[in-house]
Amino acid sequence: MINILEKVAGTTLKATWVSSGASAGPIVSALFDGNESLVSSVTATSSLNGFYYALHLLPNTRAWYANQWTAVINANTYVDRQFIKAVLPEVD
Repeated sequence: MINILEKVAGTTLKATWVSSGASAGPIVSALFDGNESLVSSVTATSSLNGFYYALHLLPNTRAWYANQWTAVINANTYVDRQFIKAVLPEVD
């Protein structure tokens, strides 16, 4: 089962990465839209003890996005993706 994160469009996505036991660097978080176009890219900030985070402002439109993490650990490159569903509140 794929984990999908739902967020309100136009808000900040706080993406997290856990590097258990190994020093990683650099760690980059990139947000792509459904056409694989880059929306934003940031270098992750360490929260200490192997936890990292990156802040992305989601566009103010209902859409699907993919948050892609890229990390280099001991000369090996690791890539992980998470699906983001941006929704707009509907008012009756």
